[in-house]
Amino acid sequence: MSILREIPKLVEANVISQSTADDIILYYTSKKQASPNKLLVIFGTLGAILIGLGIILIVAHNWDNFARPLKTSLALFPLIIGQAACGFTILKKKNSQAWREASVSFLFFALGSCISLISQIYNIPGELGSFLFIWMILFLPIPFVMSSSIGSLLFLTGSSFYAINVGYWEHTETIPYWYILFIGTTIFFYLNQKKQNPESNSISFHNWMIPLSLTICLGTFADSHEEIMFLAYMSLFGIFTLVGSKDFYTRKSAISNGFKIIGWIGSIVILLILSFDDMWVDIRREIYDNASLQYAPEVYSTFITSIIAIFLAYQNWAKNKLKTNEILFFVLILIFLLSSHTSFAFILVNILVFALGLITIISGTIQRNLKSMNSGLLIITALIICRFFDTDLSFVVRGILFLSIGFGFFIANYQLLKMKKHDA
Repeated sequence: MSILREIPKLVEANVISQSTADDIILYYTSKKQASPNKLLVIFGTLGAILIGLGIILIVAHNWDNFARPLKTSLALFPLIIGQAACGFTILKKKNSQAWREASVSFLFFALGSCISLISQIYNIPGELGSFLFIWMILFLPIPFVMSSSIGSLLFLTGSSFYAINVGYWEHTETIPYWYILFIGTTIFFYLNQKKQNPESNSISFHNWMIPLSLTICLGTFADSHEEIMFLAYMSLFGIFTLVGSKDFYTRKSAISNGFKIIGWIGSIVILLILSFDDMWVDIRREIYDNASLQYAPEVYSTFITSIIAIFLAYQNWAKNKLKTNEILFFVLILIFLLSSHTSFAFILVNILVFALGLITIISGTIQRNLKSMNSGLLIITALIICRFFDTDLSFVVRGILFLSIGFGFFIANYQLLKMKKHDA
């Protein structure tokens, strides 16, 4: 490092003392030793995965010619190798991230292939959902034991696939409650890693993977009252937005803050969907035509996500950091409670979306922020496009509106760039 080469000159010039120089050298030396070779981690993990897949393909080519004992041995062999690699890593290479990630990645696929092959060899019946469940349960402690971020991400991917398969594909009436344990375990691992290695790349990947998994899998907790899930999703996106507004995330680059991006986009999409009156017709029917609503899992999902979102909003409010876009879920809950039984609800949602777009434009203009201003323009544009689908306007009027929007984008951006240039 260039700073280390300059230290002797600084000591000689009496800028710093020798003890301070020793502390600086010790700090940068330990930091260099602790930082892993990222390319080694990436290619080591990729190599382990490819080796595991290669073994599976080679064995599969001659599978029918093997006797049952040999098949069993071959099914167990990759798993034994993976466990041995993890054991060696714990005993000899504990501080090597490349070894940890590579051995855990190999073990993950070896475990899945072993379960699948043993089931096939001994004709053990079962569906894909039960196979994924056993796979995830057996792998669950490995990311903690090995302190492996790649293992956590693989576990999260498998857990999400389990929930999707059970809740959406195999048995649409079955709720994948085990997913709660799986996602809770992943979040617990993520929080521990965030404390220990806050600047690691794995944190940024988890910032995207966790909210994506929750967004995809929350719908699996719907049974027969799917319309109620709009509130659950709105509260979930509120949670993401509030989490993404924490100081830890705002200090990072915008692309690393998956919580905030997914929460913001998701909230707008839900509001745009609910800006159609037909959606509220279905909601009113679900509320007032079903006596079993109080036992519906959708209601419990909505209640839990709403409580968490309200708690996080209160925390931000207590610190005077609560922003308008962070309470959209709460405004929608109020609209739902006060007006869902009338046809006025969708009008309030349209007013809310328009006001949000206008506030975003004004805020972006004041802050000289092109992204914020254009976000507001996009929100209003999306709202106008939605109204084209449920209003009887002529093509001429629609064409004029689109022209107006286009000129509005051009003029607003031109004026803001002009103001920024003037301020500079």
